[in-house]
Amino acid sequence: MKESPVQQDKKRVSLFGRGENSTVVMMLIFFFIAIILIQLITSAVSGKVVYPSFISPVNLLNIIMQVAAVGIMAMGMTVVMVGGGIDLSVGMLTSFVTIFIAKSIMHWGIPLWGALILVVIIAVVLEMIMGYIISRFSVEPFIITLGGMIAFRGIALIICNSQEISTQGALAVLKTNLIEGAKGPSGLNLTFPIYVVVFIVITVAIWWLMKYTKYGRRVYAVGANRNAAYLAGIGVQNVVMSTYALNGFLVAIAAIMLLARVNTAIITVGQNLEIDVIAATVVGGVAMSGGKGNIWGTFVGAILLGSIANAMNILRLQSEWQFVAKGVIIIVAVTAGAIVQARQARAQFMRQIK
Repeated sequence: MKESPVQQDKKRVSLFGRGENSTVVMMLIFFFIAIILIQLITSAVSGKVVYPSFISPVNLLNIIMQVAAVGIMAMGMTVVMVGGGIDLSVGMLTSFVTIFIAKSIMHWGIPLWGALILVVIIAVVLEMIMGYIISRFSVEPFIITLGGMIAFRGIALIICNSQEISTQGALAVLKTNLIEGAKGPSGLNLTFPIYVVVFIVITVAIWWLMKYTKYGRRVYAVGANRNAAYLAGIGVQNVVMSTYALNGFLVAIAAIMLLARVNTAIITVGQNLEIDVIAATVVGGVAMSGGKGNIWGTFVGAILLGSIANAMNILRLQSEWQFVAKGVIIIVAVTAGAIVQARQARAQFMRQIK
């Protein structure tokens, strides 16, 4: 039996849905190929062809470790942005969380687990306050979260008195190598710490939340069209506020993982992290206008940005070029996504008028 135009449209949409991350995946593949070729050419010119260190198991695991904290925060940012918001305060909230934990266990005599639970609650409450203001008073999230960023920075500086605080390995358990003794082809030890597992588990959990639950569908509906979502009976204000609350929870978890990795709390630990988080989210295909994007796109976007920084270190390029590369990647990804979306809209329009 011949399919109706509506059935054909649904099939096309579903096919596109499977390939909605194709842009960022192709960018990641092309980037890997480019770095491998550069390494091969460089080694050939020097007269000694060696295995490209960029794709060695040790380095690939290193990339995952480097992006774990940013990736966790990017999951929260994805939920916020899909719901039509944005959060510029995640970097300084990270600094606040790390400093609060270090100060609690080193100077205030609070047990480690008590400090961790308390700081997660505080982070969620702080984000909920911003989410409440944004959702109830229809203020621009850009402005409110910018104010939050400044306030969190000030609070963190007051707490630490503008000094760094060492945790003296209090969170070392999160760095436990789960593949102790494993070695790569070059004989180097492979490392797969617990905080990487946390990153992967959170990614899967948020993906499931956004794809298969009523809450996830409501977040997409609110981000796509708040008025239509309201008329459909969705509590728009509560949904928006809840996205910020979830983001606060994930920022706190990411900050704990980051502190376990660096072992020292200092105001600069979260400085400019919001740029990397938003960049990973946007490169992953999440629309700034809301209602579009998915978790796996963000996951690949975080890996791509982490790979850029890693490759530039391997190639011994100045760190300033990382900003140039990241900026170009964002522009290319957003432009490519816009072109694909425009072509799809045109194709759908042409099918409807036939």
